[in-house]
Amino acid sequence: MNRANNLARQARDRPGAAALVFSGRTISFAAWWDAARAHADGLMRQGIRPGDRIAFFVGARPEFMILQYACFAVGGVAMPLNTLYRAEEVEHAVAQCEAHYVIAEAALLDRFGPAFRARCPSVRRIFVLDRTEADDGFLAPAALLHGDAAGLVAPVDLPAEAVGQMLYTSATTGRAKGVMLTQANLAANYDASPGWLGYGPDDVILCALPLFNTFALNQCINAVTVTGGCLVVLPKFDAVACMQTIQDRGCTVFPCVPTMLQKVLSHPDVDRFDLGSLDRIMVGAAPVPTPLLLKARAYFGAGLTVITGYGLTEGTALITTMEVALDPDGRQLREKSVGAALPGMEVSILGEDGALLPPGQAGEIGIRGPNVMAGYYKQPEETATALAGGWLHTGDIGVMDAGGYLWIVDRKKDVIIRGGQNIYPADIEEALYSHPAVAEAAVVARYDELFGEVPCAYVAFKPGHHAAVEDLAAICKERLAYYKLPKTIEVLAELPKGPTGKILRRGLRGPMPQAGVQADG
Repeated sequence: MNRANNLARQARDRPGAAALVFSGRTISFAAWWDAARAHADGLMRQGIRPGDRIAFFVGARPEFMILQYACFAVGGVAMPLNTLYRAEEVEHAVAQCEAHYVIAEAALLDRFGPAFRARCPSVRRIFVLDRTEADDGFLAPAALLHGDAAGLVAPVDLPAEAVGQMLYTSATTGRAKGVMLTQANLAANYDASPGWLGYGPDDVILCALPLFNTFALNQCINAVTVTGGCLVVLPKFDAVACMQTIQDRGCTVFPCVPTMLQKVLSHPDVDRFDLGSLDRIMVGAAPVPTPLLLKARAYFGAGLTVITGYGLTEGTALITTMEVALDPDGRQLREKSVGAALPGMEVSILGEDGALLPPGQAGEIGIRGPNVMAGYYKQPEETATALAGGWLHTGDIGVMDAGGYLWIVDRKKDVIIRGGQNIYPADIEEALYSHPAVAEAAVVARYDELFGEVPCAYVAFKPGHHAAVEDLAAICKERLAYYKLPKTIEVLAELPKGPTGKILRRGLRGPMPQAGVQADG
């Protein structure tokens, strides 16, 4: 097994077909595979061997896809990192997963702090895209990774249990952890996803998603290597650029998060563009408001298929899906449902004791199947908790009807989902606690019309100490990616606590606070 086999097959069967389009440049399957093979040879010449972990700190550009498949071909473990991470976040991810090598853009090198090398001793070398300076032994130009395509005849054979990809997400609580996805996990889920979603070789997929997320990795990049379709990649999301690209390239599939679809459909110029080529929209990564789904159906008409669903990184990707359908009166059927379990997977509702609950009763969503992760990297206790009793405990609270359709009603874990991006309160709280005046800090989610949820912070100061909320906001801006910045920071005399002294976040989940400052500009 090897993730690069799909690309090799398309290069053999459809060599001249357009595979990737980026900034007016078209790359065929044969050219993509030749470039991946050449870089695979370069990786091997640099000493990279099967099982080595390679962190990718690269934005949306063809080099990401080429180098990722080069990594797969030699049996490496690909670890895409969020390109919005600040220095401390990069160090945490790289150190915790013990990456052996890093491939980064020169424009992102300022995210590697002065203590990076000391804090990440596992890293042997950083290969830098767009760097022309000579190799200093640690920072090296990525051009060194370009070898001879003939040096790799075929992808390395790997056992089913070999880890192929490691992605970052939270466990039940705490900071992000590395989720180990095996070759078998990825084959069971990623390779089946295009069929579940109705993708085919004639589809043109518009990718305006960040490539480090499983949504893009699965339903964009992997999808075209499985189907032979074409992927049009935008450097970043922009509503006008999306509409222009759909019109110019005849895009048929638009995977997006709710915020993206909302911005497109609400744009004042939406009627200037011909978006009639769209055949299906997959809306995921965050709960989808029913009015938005109905708005999409109303705009595009009955010929458009709108798919929603539920997934999580620990389950590789997709778990449930459902086509949005209307009854004769125009009302959504199974409103707010995220669909039924996909083939080969089991979804159940679990009680506090781990027992299966009957239809209609709320409990934790449990998942079982070949898509469930191998575990969190070097986190045996977290892994044991997450996989207790043979089920993946998702941390989400749901209800299932007698027909197997799932509704998500709450989250057991404290993750906040802002426009499809996961935010863990512990990250923000740690930044706030770094100020010497802060005695207590807690972060909770608040509803936001555009992003779905935003983080809001509460702090209490040590006796005799004080700090301006502007100073606390500045610390957050220095240490955290912009999407994690708290929408508000409010000062309380004391944070609510339970009998044991634990801070109770539920005591803070009231109306949006009026005091404080806007920390995200």
